[in-house]
Amino acid sequence: MGSLRHRSGLGLLLLLTFTVLALALANSAKDASFIVRATLVTTGKSRGLYRRGGGVCRSWKRFITRASEKAENEGFPEPVKGDGEDFNPQSLKAPPKSFPPTRRTFQCVRYGEAYTGSETGICVDGLVKGCSLHISHWNGNKTPKQLYSDLSTEIALRFIKTTASREEKWDTAVVVNNHFDTDGVCSAFALLNPELAWIHRKVLVDAAAVGDFGEFPRMDINGLKLDATITAIADKVDGDDSEKYRVVLDRMESILKDIDRYEELWGPEVERVTEDIKLINQLSLDAENLINDNAIGVIRLPEGIDDISRPALSRHFGIGIDRFLIATCQKEDSDRFKYRYEMVGHAWAPTIQRPNHEKPYIEKLQVALKEATGVQWEKADGLTGLIYSTKEIDMDPDEVVRVIHENDTTLRNLKKLAQKVSQNFDKQAQFKKAKAREDKEDLLSGDKLGRKKKNLRY
Repeated sequence: MGSLRHRSGLGLLLLLTFTVLALALANSAKDASFIVRATLVTTGKSRGLYRRGGGVCRSWKRFITRASEKAENEGFPEPVKGDGEDFNPQSLKAPPKSFPPTRRTFQCVRYGEAYTGSETGICVDGLVKGCSLHISHWNGNKTPKQLYSDLSTEIALRFIKTTASREEKWDTAVVVNNHFDTDGVCSAFALLNPELAWIHRKVLVDAAAVGDFGEFPRMDINGLKLDATITAIADKVDGDDSEKYRVVLDRMESILKDIDRYEELWGPEVERVTEDIKLINQLSLDAENLINDNAIGVIRLPEGIDDISRPALSRHFGIGIDRFLIATCQKEDSDRFKYRYEMVGHAWAPTIQRPNHEKPYIEKLQVALKEATGVQWEKADGLTGLIYSTKEIDMDPDEVVRVIHENDTTLRNLKKLAQKVSQNFDKQAQFKKAKAREDKEDLLSGDKLGRKKKNLRY
């Protein structure tokens, strides 16, 4: 018994010594408190202090247990650097059971201007100077890494799940944006009406993906309907972006509760996308995904059709390709085409769920394509536009793809990616076979307890 008490006392002494050292090395009181909790949790568990004979009193045991639960639920102990450095997100594993009403308000500033209000500012979707926190996927954002996602709406939904979002500073903040679009509307709505936004989170995310990335909705057609409705309402507003936000945000609750009531607004756009999908499926339209070496989706449009909706392209090709090459035929049964080469819809944004895409060296492509086709190629406008031919070209799309392939070094090689995936599958299959063989040997040998799996290396 004396030996047991001696070991327990020595263990506690070592524990307290380590805690004091951790406190001395901590950069802040918050870091220090987390280190203390983590020290108690890890040391208590690893040294067997929870056992009845471990020499730890019940109160000390309860303290360690509570510290363990708090440390595990806290999730993100490190402060976030950047504009939101004093925002410390809590666990994002599960949403709260209820969302209390928020006191946040909204303000739209002119593009390029800073937010100068007295209340704390939360910038959604765009980038606005003077805000204390970014809820944005724009390039150059300082969104906390624990919240980051591909769309600003997804980031906003992650934010409202945190307990920190209900702190006084953030609950009374001003939601700020500097441009109007669907992702901006949906992310602002999530911060202004968190409970309703959480109920309709899937359609909000789908609508944001349609508006910002030109993607076909993942869940159902309602995402396309919502994006079209928001755009149609805004187009009818006789005013600036601030007035558009005011009108649309006032109607968002009604739209989300019964989107079908607004068919006159979303009907034309949904019909256009539906017709484009049918067009792609027709034999008269040659749509192919050239994945022999690189991911370039090629569309040959028939005479009289100059463009096709991006959600329809997204539905056909998916989000796994890198580029679109769109060939438009000027005359029926002609082999002469005008070409547009562009990136997929999400390529302009820094993404973590979708593949990242590097923009190619445009000048090199211009020179190479001009030499190959004899026609001038110009830089295209827009976030995803790359290059287009100024005149018709007597060259098949396959030949244009070959020239692009040789000069666009930023394309991903799908063959290598497929080989890597195949190798990973082979490793997993080998592991499963080895485990099954080992289990069979244990069964035949009568070893009911089995081997210690943690000591095996496959």
